[in-house]
Amino acid sequence: MRLQRFPRASADSARDLNLFTGSAFTLATQVATYGLAGVTGIVLARALGPEGRGVYGLAVTIAMVYAAVVELGMSKAGVYLLGQGRYTRQQVASSNLAWALVLGAPWLAGVLLVGLLKPDLLSDDFSKAHLAIIAAGGPLLLLLVLTQDLIIATGSVLGYNVVDFVQPFLRAVFIIGGLLALGAGVTGVLAGWLLAVAAATALALWLLSRRVRLRPAFRADLLRAQLSFGIRGSLGFILQAANQRLDVFLVAAFAGSAVLGQYTVAYGTAELLWQIPLALGVVFFPKVASLGPEASAETAAVTCRRALFVTLAASAALLLLGRPLILLLYGRAFEPAVTAFYILLPSASLYTVYKVLSNALAARGMPEAGLYGGLVSAPLTVALGLLLIPSLGMAGAALTSVAAYGANAAVVLVCFLRATGKPLQDVLMLRRADVSSSLRAARALLRPGTVGVE
Repeated sequence: MRLQRFPRASADSARDLNLFTGSAFTLATQVATYGLAGVTGIVLARALGPEGRGVYGLAVTIAMVYAAVVELGMSKAGVYLLGQGRYTRQQVASSNLAWALVLGAPWLAGVLLVGLLKPDLLSDDFSKAHLAIIAAGGPLLLLLVLTQDLIIATGSVLGYNVVDFVQPFLRAVFIIGGLLALGAGVTGVLAGWLLAVAAATALALWLLSRRVRLRPAFRADLLRAQLSFGIRGSLGFILQAANQRLDVFLVAAFAGSAVLGQYTVAYGTAELLWQIPLALGVVFFPKVASLGPEASAETAAVTCRRALFVTLAASAALLLLGRPLILLLYGRAFEPAVTAFYILLPSASLYTVYKVLSNALAARGMPEAGLYGGLVSAPLTVALGLLLIPSLGMAGAALTSVAAYGANAAVVLVCFLRATGKPLQDVLMLRRADVSSSLRAARALLRPGTVGVE
């Protein structure tokens, strides 16, 4: 076991990133940011009510889905190609910046045109101001993703996490300040969200500028390589985004904004556990993308079973705390969300399996594994959503989501086992050595001055 000074949250390259240290640092940051987001969500729910909270959630979701769809996997492809040593930081950064500019302009113009001609196209509760904020927010989110992922691909876990913390922190300041000091409504709250995204994007660009020149430019061979890798992965990512967000649109369509606001609370509470695989994934993909096939497979198997154990243990704790937490923080108006929350609870464990193994396969040059899962789960989401949501409301949406996550995890697990030849127990069954190793690393992490590294 090698010892290094703590906190050292960055490395000279992605290959040198430490999974335990980087993931622990990222998880601590995400817990803090999730806490900020939770406080902001509570204030939003109490100040705007279920209907206003639903309008805010729908607007932000639209901008996020746009950024996820048009990004086309360019960011992850850049990380992979950089990890494989095929292109330089400058070349990948220039390509990412150019992509953000090329794809952002049509969205901005198109949504603004909709706002002028038919502002109620998406929802009767939307105004021209809401659409203007969505129009600007989408391209900013796209640029943020393309920039932030490249920061960690150069070895800077610290820089990545600073950007990750700034956005929810400023969002809390702007939104809560606007609600409490200025009595802002939905439009003011969305404006606060937009300012926070813009500030985080500016910070990410500044951090990246310390490593490369901010010079947008396409290079034909790099663009082809990014699109070849990215499209295969992004098609799966689009279907995964559909699994995660289609239920939002279906609840809005069949149950209305008030129920959507309650479902958003249930979903957000269950997503507390998602911080574990999400934090791990931030460091995991750049790391394994720089390893050989055998080392990558072994790292993935060990990481999956350890992360799954941690997620299951955390799920058991949240099972006991979920109902009082929702009632205490959000009030009796959101009590119907409790049932949906309990249904959604297993989603974190299923997502952990999917997140680790799909990243491992992408790092082996197989980003299409997520597509295979999506081809099974997306139709399942639509079919079950149309069947269950009209009759069961948000409980039907929760059941639909869990079924989709289960299908995703199962498909990606099969793909990983076939690609690597690993037995099932190596991926899912915790070993005594895993527990002892994790405890040693945790004790070293807490010991002043040093941290244990596997």
